[in-house]
Amino acid sequence: MIIKNFPEDLHRKAKAKAALEGITLKALIIKLLETYLAEFRT
Repeated sequence: MIIKNFPEDLHRKAKAKAALEGITLKALIIKLLETYLAEFRT
C-alpha cells in the first residue's frame, strides 16, 4: 500500500512506536487497523 502526502511527523512517530514495540511499521499499521475494525464487528 502506498499512501501519498502522509504527514511526515505522523510517519516518524509511527515508525518510532513500531521500533519500541520491536515490530515493523507494516505490522503496526495492520495491528492498529485490526483493532479499529474490531470495534465495528457485530
